[in-house]
Amino acid sequence: MKRQLKLVLGNRKLMFQIFFTLFIISIVCLGTSWPLPFINTKSLDLSKLYGFFPINAGTLFGLGITPYITASIVVQFLQKLLPICREWKDQGQMGKRKLNLLTRSLALLFAFGQSFAFLNSYSKLFVTSISTSQLFLLALIATAGVAILIWFADLINSKGIGNGTSILIVVSMSHSLINLFVNLNESYLSQNNFLTLKTFNFACIVLLLLLFLIFTLVVQITSLKIPINYARNQVQGKSYIPLKINSAGVMPVILASALLQPFQMLAGVIGNTKFTEVVDFFAKTTNFPENQINFFAIGFLVLLVIVFSFFSAFMNVNPEDISEHLSKQDAYIAGLRPGEQTTRYLANTLFKITVLGTVFIAALVVTPILVEHFLGLKDMKLGGTSLLIIVSVALETIQRIEATANKKEYQKLF
Repeated sequence: MKRQLKLVLGNRKLMFQIFFTLFIISIVCLGTSWPLPFINTKSLDLSKLYGFFPINAGTLFGLGITPYITASIVVQFLQKLLPICREWKDQGQMGKRKLNLLTRSLALLFAFGQSFAFLNSYSKLFVTSISTSQLFLLALIATAGVAILIWFADLINSKGIGNGTSILIVVSMSHSLINLFVNLNESYLSQNNFLTLKTFNFACIVLLLLLFLIFTLVVQITSLKIPINYARNQVQGKSYIPLKINSAGVMPVILASALLQPFQMLAGVIGNTKFTEVVDFFAKTTNFPENQINFFAIGFLVLLVIVFSFFSAFMNVNPEDISEHLSKQDAYIAGLRPGEQTTRYLANTLFKITVLGTVFIAALVVTPILVEHFLGLKDMKLGGTSLLIIVSVALETIQRIEATANKKEYQKLF
């Protein structure tokens, strides 16, 4: 531990990357609490809306980077559906730039639609009534905030440390967890409730979050190691292919939430119509004030998580590419022929361990909803999925810091 810390502190470039990333995060935190014109700051609590991402479109960076994630999902599907997008995918760097431009354009379009829908739905946010042109201007400002966040993510990728998009998501998630503990303190510990049922509920919630944290850490670092052999024995020691239990990472939760949010916001604009009822039926897991659980919505959410888990797992880990790489390195898995047999074995193994990872993610999604219902936590959102995202991104960032620090140490040897 001391050696790793010494390597990090002794690497000027790495320290600059860390401080640069922290500087960007501090700017994002300021922008997230900076209200837009005409907004009543006392009413901003009304804007804690849908899904796992805390949306607060009454502030400059309130939308977060969610529109960019939604646009990325759309572009990924377009690559499967539209021939021109498939051509761009195969055009190398030029095609990548075209796809990035399409993603960013769609992100700004989604950002404008979400911000306009949000602000139009919540008239209580404004100090006075505003005109349509003023509402249009506020939506443009919120859209500009999303554009700035996308730029910040690129800056972190190029000059900072870690994945810029993931880090900005974690910033939003951290706000929601902080709000959770503040609300818990106000509800349970601020009214002399020692040794009462409320104190017991508070202890249960904190214990549940700690268990989530420990279990998330274990799952994120656990992997199945498939041993590989080399035909010429050119590699000393044991080599293996690590397949994580949760190969999908945090993407299933992010994708499911990003898919539902636009429909929920659109329903808020349309109002009391059949469309709103349909959206609530599919997306509103708990119906307040009746405090009834919508099991169909929970089931639909779990279904989305399952679909995106397998989709993300096989996007992150391509058995065919691994098999091809093994063949080029004259490597093989014991008892299997290189090529199709190896690919099929890797695909089957990945499918089996992804089932375990999917059960874990589904439990993180469903358990907080049930706890909120049975403990009557109407104004709080437990952070099971938030913990998953924060822990995953934290582990990824720590691994990058260690890799960068060790890289300089290895360079000194040659």
